[in-house]
Amino acid sequence: MGWRTIIVNTHSKLSYRNNHLIFKNSMKTEMIHISEIDIILLETTDITLTTMLVKRLMDENILVIFCDDKRLPKARLESYSGRHDSSLQLGKQLIWNPEVKAKTWTSIIHQKIINQGLFLNRIGAKKKAESVFRLAEELQVLDTTNREGHAARIYFNTLFGKSFSRKKENDINASLDYGYSLVMSMFARELVVTGCMTQFGLKHANQFNEFNLASDIMEPFRPVVDEVVYECQNEPFTITKRALLNIFNEPIQYGKNQVYLTNIVSDYTKKVVKVLNCECDAIPEFCL
Repeated sequence: MGWRTIIVNTHSKLSYRNNHLIFKNSMKTEMIHISEIDIILLETTDITLTTMLVKRLMDENILVIFCDDKRLPKARLESYSGRHDSSLQLGKQLIWNPEVKAKTWTSIIHQKIINQGLFLNRIGAKKKAESVFRLAEELQVLDTTNREGHAARIYFNTLFGKSFSRKKENDINASLDYGYSLVMSMFARELVVTGCMTQFGLKHANQFNEFNLASDIMEPFRPVVDEVVYECQNEPFTITKRALLNIFNEPIQYGKNQVYLTNIVSDYTKKVVKVLNCECDAIPEFCL
């Protein structure tokens, strides 16, 4: 797996030659070995890609994210299957035990709420953090009492003010949505690599959401984005976008090691799928 995040934001042509991505615009030509690339973010609609390059990027499971004319993530490119035996895994996914799905989703949401509390602790909001931790302790299977929603209200109002709402259109919400889209794209890629379909979620079941399963599994990772947006909340959206891209470049504590987010997402996704396949007992711990 590569390690480089490539951002292309100018009128240019991307092509392929001898295991290299070739970037060419009016000013320069650059070559990047395919093995070094993990993510390509195409920030402008004024880019041309050759079909051979697309084919090779898919061969290597490189995540390609396309942005719209406002430079917001709009689509991603992925192969039909990320492994040779994807039909085998798909068969397992279609008969996942409902009780195992419910237990797994609840464990994932528990991690999310704990991470929200840990972040509040780090910024000095200890009383609010304690309230969030209590909600995590009260969490029931499939969250029938909406502890997740109560925790989110305390969490976001502490970070961004009591008048803040996720439904409003502003730079903070635009930044959160941008960051979440990037992280969800990573989870979607890793799910395809495991042989799963992203449309079939654990609790998410929106018929218009192609990424229900990715939306479920990524939940504990949302505070990674929240932290960046919190630190940049007084900055314009363009500045926050650049800061959000750094989440791919800074190692994060995972278990006993400092690991890059891409590798954490890969390991976490594979192990969650193993739990759902009844090949493992518990999901891995991801605590910020």
